Amino acid sequence: VWYQPIYSVEDDKIISAEALLRLENPELGKISPVEFIPAAERNGKIVKLGALVFDKVCRFIAENDLMSLGIKYIEVNLSVVQCMQADLAEEFMAILDKYHINPAIICLEITETAAENVSDMLVQNVDKLEKNGVKFALDDFGTGYSNLQKMISIPFSYVKYDKEMVWAAVEGGRARIAVESNSELMKNLGIKVVAEGVETAEQLEEMK
Repeated sequence: VWYQPIYSVEDDKIISAEALLRLENPELGKISPVEFIPAAERNGKIVKLGALVFDKVCRFIAENDLMSLGIKYIEVNLSVVQCMQADLAEEFMAILDKYHINPAIICLEITETAAENVSDMLVQNVDKLEKNGVKFALDDFGTGYSNLQKMISIPFSYVKYDKEMVWAAVEGGRARIAVESNSELMKNLGIKVVAEGVETAEQLEEMK
């Protein structure tokens, strides 16, 4: 598990990180998540893999005083398959209890694709975890066509713009207008925005 930093414009410092699963094989070298995540979803291993990652993240939080470093929360990705898992909430709460982790330091990411297919099971899992203090983020926003009603049916605390959307907005034109108007909407809904793919000082200033 690697941790990608999340910088806050408001605080002018890194306040969070996203936990990313990376796989390296002695013979094959580095294997892209684009390859191994879909494979794990097809063969059913994604549920076990997801629980393993969440356990590793919670152990990492327990072994390091993240709050003293200014880290407010850690983001962990949920696959579409995990969202439909009947005992997901109970399993994750048990892991949090095992490491004595405050649920408020956890933010679970749901992709826009998963959110578009809102099911009773997904809503139940989100409801149980959210009531225990876990936050949620809508990941890869801008890559799908989710309507607003479906999006607000889940209590998202954060919306994450896909990097392609961010890069296009920096260049100006319609993409910039779309990001500006959408950001205003999110602000009015009380949802914070995270922009992925900001890699240069120019991109940072434009997104600010």
